[in-house]
Amino acid sequence: MPNDDTSGISFQKRFRTLAFSRSGSGSPGKAAVQDAFDSDRDDDFKLKHVAQLSQDRSLRDRIETLLIAAKEVYRCSSNTVLAILDAAQDLFHASANVDSRKAGFTFLTKTAAIVDLDVSIRAKVFEYICEPADSSCLAGKIKAIDKLTERGTKASVFQPHVTGFVGELLSGCFAAADQSRSEKRSKSSVSEEENNLGTVWTILNNLMTDDFPALDAIHASQLLTRLTTICKRTTAGSDLTRAIAVISTFARCAKVPNEDLDPLINVLCQTLYAREKCRDATQSCLDNVFMTSDSSMAMEVLLRNLSQISDDPASIKELRGSLLQLEHIYRTNGVGAYPGPPLAELVQALKDAATVDHGDRTQNQVTLTLSLNAIASVVKNAAIRQTLIDSDWTCMEGIVDVVARAAGPIPADNISYDDITPASPIFLFARNVEIKDSTVSKEMSRPLQVICRELCGIYPYLSSQKRAVVVNLLLFLSNVVEPAALSVVIDYMEDYRIVFPPDENWLPHLALLTDRGFLKTSKHSSYQLRLMELLSNVYGSISGEPESANSFGQQLEKLVKRTDPRSSLAVFNRLAGLACQILRNARMPTFDLLLAALVGLAVQRTSFDPTFAVLDDRVNTTCIHLTESFLDCLPDQAEKARKICDNLVAIAATSNASTEARLDAIRLLVRLRSHPVNLLEVVEMPDTQGLAATLAEVQPATGPSNGFAQSNKPPLIEETSRSRSDDNAGLRYYGGENASSRPQSVMREQAEGPQNESITPLKTSTTASTSTTTIDLSAWLQLMLHILEKGSQWEIYSYTLIHLPSQLTNVSLFANNIPLIEKLHDLLVYQLQKGKFSEPPTNTDLRKGHVAVCLYQTLTVLIAYSGWFLPQKMTETVHTFLIGISQWSQTVKCCIHALALCCHELPRAIDRCLPLILTKMSQIITQSQFAMDILEFLARLARLPAAYQSIGEEPLRTIFGICIRHLHHSREMRQVAAESANLGSSNSSKRCSNVSGIGAVPSDYSQVVSTDKELPEYVYALAYHDITHWFLAIPIRDRSKHVGWIAKNLAWKDKLGKEIVEEQSQVTLDMMHRTAYLDLGETMRSPIPAADEEYTIKKMYLVGMSIVTMETNSITGLTYVTKRQASGTTNAIYQPCTAPLPAHHVVAPDQATTAGTTSSPLIYPQHVLLQLNSTISPMPIPEQPIVLPDDGTPERAISQIDRIATVDSYKAGVIYVANEQKEEREILANTAGSEAFDAFVAGLGTKVPLQGAAFNTCGLDKLSDADGTHTFAWRDRVAEIVFHVPSMMPNLEHDPQCTNKKMHTGNDYVNIIFNESGSPFRFNTFPSALNFVNIIITPEKITARQPHSRLAENDECEAVETCYFFLVQVLCAPFLPEISPAATPKVVSASALPSYVRQLALNAHLFSVVWSEREQGEELVSSWRSRLREIRKLREKYANTGNSANVGYPEMGTAEDRGGARSYVEGDEWRGTLAMGGLAEQGQFLMSLDFTRWT
Repeated sequence: MPNDDTSGISFQKRFRTLAFSRSGSGSPGKAAVQDAFDSDRDDDFKLKHVAQLSQDRSLRDRIETLLIAAKEVYRCSSNTVLAILDAAQDLFHASANVDSRKAGFTFLTKTAAIVDLDVSIRAKVFEYICEPADSSCLAGKIKAIDKLTERGTKASVFQPHVTGFVGELLSGCFAAADQSRSEKRSKSSVSEEENNLGTVWTILNNLMTDDFPALDAIHASQLLTRLTTICKRTTAGSDLTRAIAVISTFARCAKVPNEDLDPLINVLCQTLYAREKCRDATQSCLDNVFMTSDSSMAMEVLLRNLSQISDDPASIKELRGSLLQLEHIYRTNGVGAYPGPPLAELVQALKDAATVDHGDRTQNQVTLTLSLNAIASVVKNAAIRQTLIDSDWTCMEGIVDVVARAAGPIPADNISYDDITPASPIFLFARNVEIKDSTVSKEMSRPLQVICRELCGIYPYLSSQKRAVVVNLLLFLSNVVEPAALSVVIDYMEDYRIVFPPDENWLPHLALLTDRGFLKTSKHSSYQLRLMELLSNVYGSISGEPESANSFGQQLEKLVKRTDPRSSLAVFNRLAGLACQILRNARMPTFDLLLAALVGLAVQRTSFDPTFAVLDDRVNTTCIHLTESFLDCLPDQAEKARKICDNLVAIAATSNASTEARLDAIRLLVRLRSHPVNLLEVVEMPDTQGLAATLAEVQPATGPSNGFAQSNKPPLIEETSRSRSDDNAGLRYYGGENASSRPQSVMREQAEGPQNESITPLKTSTTASTSTTTIDLSAWLQLMLHILEKGSQWEIYSYTLIHLPSQLTNVSLFANNIPLIEKLHDLLVYQLQKGKFSEPPTNTDLRKGHVAVCLYQTLTVLIAYSGWFLPQKMTETVHTFLIGISQWSQTVKCCIHALALCCHELPRAIDRCLPLILTKMSQIITQSQFAMDILEFLARLARLPAAYQSIGEEPLRTIFGICIRHLHHSREMRQVAAESANLGSSNSSKRCSNVSGIGAVPSDYSQVVSTDKELPEYVYALAYHDITHWFLAIPIRDRSKHVGWIAKNLAWKDKLGKEIVEEQSQVTLDMMHRTAYLDLGETMRSPIPAADEEYTIKKMYLVGMSIVTMETNSITGLTYVTKRQASGTTNAIYQPCTAPLPAHHVVAPDQATTAGTTSSPLIYPQHVLLQLNSTISPMPIPEQPIVLPDDGTPERAISQIDRIATVDSYKAGVIYVANEQKEEREILANTAGSEAFDAFVAGLGTKVPLQGAAFNTCGLDKLSDADGTHTFAWRDRVAEIVFHVPSMMPNLEHDPQCTNKKMHTGNDYVNIIFNESGSPFRFNTFPSALNFVNIIITPEKITARQPHSRLAENDECEAVETCYFFLVQVLCAPFLPEISPAATPKVVSASALPSYVRQLALNAHLFSVVWSEREQGEELVSSWRSRLREIRKLREKYANTGNSANVGYPEMGTAEDRGGARSYVEGDEWRGTLAMGGLAEQGQFLMSLDFTRWT
């Protein structure tokens, strides 16, 4: 049995060990040890240890026993634990020594850790823990209470004593930790004292739960005192954070005693301001305090902190923390949860805080900023808003005072507010304002803006008195508040009419607004715009009161002078616009002041940061409005307009002005034009797009150009980079804004406006009237000269280059400045001859030649002024153009076009320089892109004999060489096009040209357009035309010298080496054949007398490539010979000079005469043919004439040939457009034109009757006068042009739309428009699919010339000559390429106009026909070629048929000889034998001798 007991005990030990090991914590639950098997052991343990703890044992033994018991106490029963506690109670008391207390706390800690420990034991343990102990035992105490309360989470049985005990521990631990922190060297390490303090903080925080029982006032006060003390003393953020967390939990769970509320709030306010990292937690803590405590008393504490201020740093922190808390309360709308103080008390406290003086400006600013934040929160609080509306606002003056203190000194420009009387509602501001420079910090400006914004929000609900307070406050803050707030000031002054007369302070109020509005301009643009609206309204109300308006103008002048250039562009726009509006009606002194201020603003150069890019934009806007003012004054206020114009010239010439400002002035000045009656006007769009495209090196765009840096376009051509198809295109003054096209005809404005004696329009030249104001443009011209001579910024220089030529076309504008024009001419000649002019910047990708194009264009315009220059200067001009042909590739075209104009205007100069001209053109013969221009020039020159009177043989060879070279090149191009089967695909060059007189003409110089590549057929036709014209231009004595060389070069070889003579070459040879020795002109057939008709024998032959008709009187031998060739018909008479028969002559029977007749013919036509065309020499069969049968077929062919004219037919409409006419119907309805139009039409050709007209009238009725009785036509030996003149055609009653007239002009490829409408002519005015080209003629001016006219060359000059000038421009349909030297407008004199325009029409018609034929897949067939084709048809039908006239004659060789001759066709080879001075075909000798075969 003992063995069994022993075995049982042994199992119990093993089970207990296993249970303990599974518990793992060394603290098994009581159930694990309270079983039937340990009761004996437990009793043994109790007896043993209680005995060893008896007081009769030594202290050391007792301590050791207690420590041993501490290790095993978790196994003991409650009774055992209680017995041990009682036995060792003296070791737990405060009187025990340190070692005893430490051992006791160790045991207590182990005991407290037992789970489910009996409550009585826990109470005893707590009692022993609470016994006072030395600081060395503090750690043991903390561990014990920590285990006992499980970190404060299970301490409800010990309340409320545990909270007080832990509070005591907190004080001791904080002191120990604070000392430890001050002594330790490493801040990174954590001392034991700090760990202990952390444990206590955790316990204390866990004690403060939602079911935390209320402490009595003593314990609560003690705890709060300890916590506030720590908050004041601690230097560790963690302590502060934990303390605030504990206080916050306490305040949430319990009410703070009233006596502790003041110090607690003060400490928290200090922390709130001083410890920014803890600010959120502190504010949350204060919120809890306010929510659970007496909120009214708490609010009183805050307000008291604002009012009772000392120099103590803690007091300052309390003040600022209180402000932060107030700002937080009202910002979060916390005041709605508990009653707030009366508004008056709150405002007064805030005022006291804001006005406190710390003796340091920076500190004062800090407190003031916090005060403003608090005020802003109060004002913004929804619960306060209605109170603000309903209160009497006595307290609000306090806020105004605070705001005034915040705003500080008021900046202004020498503005005094002393003039504002007490009657003014803003007297409060005027009385307290301090004027000097000052700034407001960003921190301060934010709450100020909130205050103003909120007050502005309730402004509509306030009484007038309260509104006045708001306005005064806003005035104090006008340099920091938002624009919307300042707009309230304007609304107030406008609503209450205090800025309008008759208010006694209206002008000071206005000065106040303008002063305040333009201080911090970068922030107040919207306010300034609203102010501009108010100023406009004020001016509108006083514009009829001269004195008030004058005062207003003076005030505005001051405003303009002190305006910050950094103001927004929109503000500058409105301000300058208002100033310009006043300029029109202002008295001259005020006008002068305002004008000077605006000009000063336009040319100012400030000390601002030069990188402030928008500064120039503001200045430019001012300059633009000056131009607007000029346009306003131009119609009827000449003196003002003159002054503005002079100032614009001064701005343009001022180097201090910004480039854009100068350009804005130049933009207007280049648009000045002289009306035909000397009135000054401004055009919408000068014709400058061509040159603009030249400097941009692009084809003109159809929209605005956006950016010089991106596209490398030069600037300043933005107004020229839009398509002329835009009917609303016009000058736009404001970038990005769709302003109306302001520049317009002054004459129309004056005609529409009121007519009275006060209107004084500005003239461009002096008149007899002494009251007329004239404008002197000499300064403007001098500026242009200076820019061209000395150079300038590229923007200004390029703009001048582009626009100067257009303005110079208005000859009358500069008629009084001829010396300067002459100086300009000399300068251009010098610069172009020497190459000494400005080069474009490298970033533009332009070359010097592009600049030269613009200079040459200007020189071309100056040809119109040649009447005022000496003749030798014009020769220099021509030489200068010659330099341009060889110097720069970009200038070749414009120089050729200029020389074309010189042919008409300066024929003598051309004649002198012609050899050199032709040499220069021959030098660029390899550059096919200029072929069309050169050939058109030669065609024009050939029709102007005065321009080549002294031409020699060598220049003529040069001309033919040029034509032949381009002819060869054209053949090559046509052959390539034919082989590629893309003849119709080369229509790639488009035009936007459809409006005359405006800047939408793409330059014919902007890029070299190779028209010969686009349309080689046109170059081909031109080359043959030139050969023909120039061959006929050679004196008849010299023509034969050139035939051989020309004929040799008209033939060419194809790729196979085959020699080819084209149809056009054949007719050219035919022409030379006819005219080489004949210069009599056209011949006509004489009618056969009726009496001779019965004796007339008619015979027709094909002789080579001609048809010869012989009509012979068989009795007399009189023969009428008609030779029809491709190039014409020659009529001649042949008659044998028959001698009388000798007396001894025997008359044959058949020759016997009866009354002068014979019974048989005495002569046949064959005789005449043989006499003129043959001998007995054998004639090769292919050369033998072909007898045409008398069966009617040849007659029909001859009739067809006779219907084909021997010259090419051209036609063109000549349409007169009267003043103000724009519609097609009213234009075509004109039945008469002006005197200038009549003179022009008379110069175009000869007036010829239509009825019975023998020439081709090109569709005009020749029978019934339906198209009028007469028309005008012109003809030379090559071409004939008929002009369709609608004004010479009758208007039919049944045809109100003038369809009959449109039937002619609508089918004309070319229309000449004589435009006197006063408006630019638009291409689509006459819609038609066949109108390809419009030649627009615009009368420019009647101008008095000086004595040395160009007529001096002919010694026909008078002292003064009146002469017209005209602007000629060619517009093409959009699908056509540029084809005319007048694509850019040319100024032409009246004397040269008809021939110049006629040649334009001839070339344009030829081009149009070629283009149209090519579009249809055809080629141009001239009249000569048509005649040649008819002749060839006869040859193909009748040549070499093998028939003989004498086939029945006997014994005439073999049958083959008599009728078997072979047939020949073009291209066959022929071989013959020389015989009897002729050639006989091999085997056909006898046939060659039989002349009867072909007679």
